[in-house]
Amino acid sequence: MSTALLQELYQETRRLYIAGSELAVEDIRLRKLLPRFQQLGEKAPIFKRLGDSIQNVLDETHDSSSSERLQNLTLLLSSVLHTQGNATVVGDLKPLGMEQQEHSIVPITSYSYRKLAPVVQALSTTGGGRLEVIEQAFKEGIFQDSRLMPLAIEGLYDPYSEIAELMTRKIVPAYGLAILPYLRDIFDPQGDKKEVRKLTAIHTIAEEHQLDLLDVYSELARSASEDIRATAIRFLVGHEEYVPELIQWTKDKKKNVRASAYYALAGSSSNQAIACLLEASNGKDLEYIVDAVRYQEVSQALEDQLAVAFAKDVEQAIQSEQQEYIDHKALEKLAERLLLFSKMWTHSPNETVHQSYQDMLKHYTYLYNLSATNQITDWRNLLWDAASYIEYRGSLEDLELLYEVSEKDANFVPSAFRLSIQILSPEQVYDQYVGGVVSQMKAKINKDAKARLGKVIATMRPMLIENGYESFSLGHEEQHAYTQKILPLSEIEQKWDKRWLEFAMKQDDVELVAGLARPGVKGVDEFLRQKLKDNPEFRNRTATLILRALEERLGISKEDKRELMWQAIDDRRNSNSYMFEPYIIHSLLEFPVEDIERLEALLPENREATIPKFRGYAAEQLEFVIHTLKGMK
Repeated sequence: MSTALLQELYQETRRLYIAGSELAVEDIRLRKLLPRFQQLGEKAPIFKRLGDSIQNVLDETHDSSSSERLQNLTLLLSSVLHTQGNATVVGDLKPLGMEQQEHSIVPITSYSYRKLAPVVQALSTTGGGRLEVIEQAFKEGIFQDSRLMPLAIEGLYDPYSEIAELMTRKIVPAYGLAILPYLRDIFDPQGDKKEVRKLTAIHTIAEEHQLDLLDVYSELARSASEDIRATAIRFLVGHEEYVPELIQWTKDKKKNVRASAYYALAGSSSNQAIACLLEASNGKDLEYIVDAVRYQEVSQALEDQLAVAFAKDVEQAIQSEQQEYIDHKALEKLAERLLLFSKMWTHSPNETVHQSYQDMLKHYTYLYNLSATNQITDWRNLLWDAASYIEYRGSLEDLELLYEVSEKDANFVPSAFRLSIQILSPEQVYDQYVGGVVSQMKAKINKDAKARLGKVIATMRPMLIENGYESFSLGHEEQHAYTQKILPLSEIEQKWDKRWLEFAMKQDDVELVAGLARPGVKGVDEFLRQKLKDNPEFRNRTATLILRALEERLGISKEDKRELMWQAIDDRRNSNSYMFEPYIIHSLLEFPVEDIERLEALLPENREATIPKFRGYAAEQLEFVIHTLKGMK
């Protein structure tokens, strides 16, 4: 294929896009290219289509508008260029159930080029920051402008996988039925993983508009390239008429084809499919069956039978304790199987699985020693999986079992503690974990007790303080900052005994005190204020956390908070901060306009100190605060 000729046509269409589609009619350069395409069209159908599209653009008497004719030419040309000439489908594919002229693109060009330019740049270049631009454009509906359609299709090939996935799952399918003929024309059934994205986009549109493409998928599953076969097979999930073929494909030499066949079979409720999956679970393909069950809804019959298989393996491991000779290699293989099995049950309540995990924890010492003495780490991981499952689904009986295991191994304390929070009253939880320890504080506490208490405190932190990113606007741009938030006061009063707060102050743990702070507990206000004096720097999160606790939990006034913030800002240690957390920005915006000059003095250019108090983003944020306060005068 003459790519040079295609590139020449591409340059001319770009020129006409800029000049205006109405100038394409009778365009001299375009007219000179037409005979060459017509000549090549006698041998290659795609050149004939391109020639016809050029003729339509040049024809001023055509029924459609000049912009629509130029758009159709550009879409076809971009598709051909991107596939380097492989625009015709290899193989005998059936129609997608529509003709192109019945669902043609209606040009929508309501956005100015200034609005489109950042999106065009993001889709035409590489580098950071592009994903955010594309996501925002999609939210605002800018991709409805049909001029972006060729770039959206090319985005399926974007080297940044997140952008390519966004195009595949959302943006390209959003064009609906009208884009299907173009995707069909450029889809190569013998292509690689990039072609999978096209097929996935086609499937998404078909599901949205209830198109039946099962015959297409089944044909691709038989004769396409390996990657396309594997994808097409997955799209047959839930269709019982394909079960016999799916079973045959589980014997394929290609691993990803077998994995896809198991996935499709797992969505079936037929006895034939379940029998195939159960038989395969005894062999090397267990990992594929686990993934198939893990990532979709399966029948209760299949889940129950897999749970029975899991239970038999657990029972075999436990019974080995009574044997005179222990085959450690066999137990190692058994542990590997069980560890794969355990991935199925992360969120699936099953009584058989529950009982098996209880049995494992009841034989903790034996199974743990298998790991310790024979370096079979899988048994230790399985015990942790058991604790995690029981923590999620547990009862009072399970809590007692976790208590027993955590006495032997402090690593199980977090699971026991989290389950106790779910089952016991706040008073009972405190008495269980701290009451006995506090009474021993004056005496020496053994190392194991200290280790368990340390695990409890470490487990409490993420339960009391939420970590994450928060967006905030500086007027001209959005920024994202890592921040910490504390829970509402009502939740703390409901779930946590107030003695935890007293304990945290005795431990001198400022983060825990901030997370547990509540009114009515002696000394907490004074503790937090003193800690703010000790930790005034806004470059770490302690100061922000303390201010949050004082305001949101203890209810100090805005004026009181302002004075505390100025004390912190004026402290000589509060220097070289690079970014304020959103909470600090919002708090600064509550300052009275009388503080403007005082805030301006903090900007780097207004200070003689070698190290400025606030620099980088912090300086920009401070300028935004000052500008906003000036607008309130």
